[in-house]
Amino acid sequence: MDLPTLPTSPSMTYVFSPDQHGHLVPWIAALHASCMTMDRMIGPFLPPLENGKLLGWWRERIAESNQGTRVIVLLLPETPPGSKPVGNDLRGLAMLKLSDTETGSFRGKIDTLLVNQKYRRQGGAKALVDALEYEAARRGRTLLRVNTETNSPAEAAFKKFGYIEFGQVPQFSKAVVPQGSLKKSETFFYKDLLAFSQPSSGSSSNSS
Repeated sequence: MDLPTLPTSPSMTYVFSPDQHGHLVPWIAALHASCMTMDRMIGPFLPPLENGKLLGWWRERIAESNQGTRVIVLLLPETPPGSKPVGNDLRGLAMLKLSDTETGSFRGKIDTLLVNQKYRRQGGAKALVDALEYEAARRGRTLLRVNTETNSPAEAAFKKFGYIEFGQVPQFSKAVVPQGSLKKSETFFYKDLLAFSQPSSGSSSNSS
């Protein structure tokens, strides 16, 4: 059952900064775990989830961000200059993996989109994807890919965001359901940012 949405202050997107957001890693891992357990979202691990394994996975993703091969964007309330967000401020997160090949230097893959159940249906997912697209374009990554579970809310969302379906693969990922375990189908999308109007300055994400 979905939790009721909360009336909140406006959300803003921020590019992950180790200095400004490094302390949020346990809350990031907890949000990820919640989406995998409560929503049964397909993730990198099957339940029951181990906190240490999930924290280690996220530290690896943040290391990739520090190396410049990944972009992480957070959804937070506005953070006043000179202050840092607290753990409960985390409303959502999205990630973009940058291709590390010379022949794919114009490509990126959105591989994570998470929104806290309490803050859904408020435009947070769209804001996160817009921010990733802006950051991708800034880095010359104009062709983006994403894959989602077939017939999931994520699949419907990316269709609304202008992503074009180019195929489905049956029995693509393992999942645990009340009846046991099964394999779920996956839908694959792409978006050519050059085919759309360039992101406006109003869609940019904050760098701090």
